Amino acid sequence: MDSKQALALSAKIAELQSLMVAYATDGRTSDQPSAYRELYEDVTLGLEEAKYANPNPHKSLEAFYAHCKLQEMKTYASRRLYVGELYADVLIDLKRIQRHAPSPRNWSKANDALEDELSPVRAQWLKAKNFIYSSTPDFENSIKESISAVESCLMILLNEPSGTLGKIIKQAKLDPDIERLVSQAYGFASNKVFVRHGGTTESTLTKAEAEFFLEFAASSIVYITQKLKHGNRDL
Repeated sequence: MDSKQALALSAKIAELQSLMVAYATDGRTSDQPSAYRELYEDVTLGLEEAKYANPNPHKSLEAFYAHCKLQEMKTYASRRLYVGELYADVLIDLKRIQRHAPSPRNWSKANDALEDELSPVRAQWLKAKNFIYSSTPDFENSIKESISAVESCLMILLNEPSGTLGKIIKQAKLDPDIERLVSQAYGFASNKVFVRHGGTTESTLTKAEAEFFLEFAASSIVYITQKLKHGNRDL
C-alpha cells in the first residue's frame, strides 16, 4: 500500500465513523443505513487488500446501535469514544504509511502469514507494532501482544481455543530447539514486570527489547504457519 492508498482508505474509515456517530447520537437520517452498508463493504475490501483485519464487527448501523444499547452506552460521549477506538490502531498505521515511515524488517512476512482463519490475529500483531512506534510508546504491552500473537496462532491452528502457549506448543511438533526458544520467549513475557502480569517495581524494558520480540514473534509466526498450515512446503 502506498501513501495515496493509505490516505484514501483513511478517508473512507473517517466517513464510516461519522455515519456511526451520527446514527448513535443526534444526527440520524433515513439514508444512513444504506450508505453505511455500502461504505462498510468498501472499507472491508480495502482493509483486506492492505492486510488489515477489520476491527469493526458491525455490518449495519442497526446492529451497531443494538450493541450500544446492549453495552449500556447511555451517553453520546461513550458512543463517540467507542467508535473512535474501533479503528484507532489501523488509522495510526495508515498515517505512518502516509508519512513513508518504514515497517520493521519482518513485519510484512508475518502479516502475510496471518491469512484466512488467522486473519483475526492481525489485530494483536498491529497492536504490538503500534505500542512501540506511537507517540507514547508502551514497550511492555508491545511484548505482550507480540507473544500473544504467536500464542493465538498456535491456539487456532491446533484447534485449542482455551489453551496457552506453554501447554499446547508440544502438540505442534516443532523442531525441538525452536520449540524451546518460543517457550522461553513466552516464559520471559510471563515473568517480566508489567508484561503479562502486574508488578510493584518500575519496568526496565526498552524499545530494544520490544523490537527484538516483535522480530522474534514475526519469525515464529512465519515458521509456525509454514509448519502447521502449509505442510512444510516452504521450509
